[in-house]
Amino acid sequence: MSYSTTKPPVVPCPNCGTEQIWDSSNSFRPFCSARCKNNDLVAWANEEHAIPGQELEDVFSEDLENNY
Repeated sequence: MSYSTTKPPVVPCPNCGTEQIWDSSNSFRPFCSARCKNNDLVAWANEEHAIPGQELEDVFSEDLENNY
């Protein structure tokens, strides 16, 4: 029987930077706690984070302007 002797990686929390072991015992991965996980969710909801890309055209408002 062989067992893995490699240690799980240590990663920083994306919110606060606290180092933690990346393993299944942390249910908040990649965050260190529920608080950091919720803070990140709030930041996305407040549009403080964004994925880079091209600006979307607002075709629906143009259609409304043309029809009225």
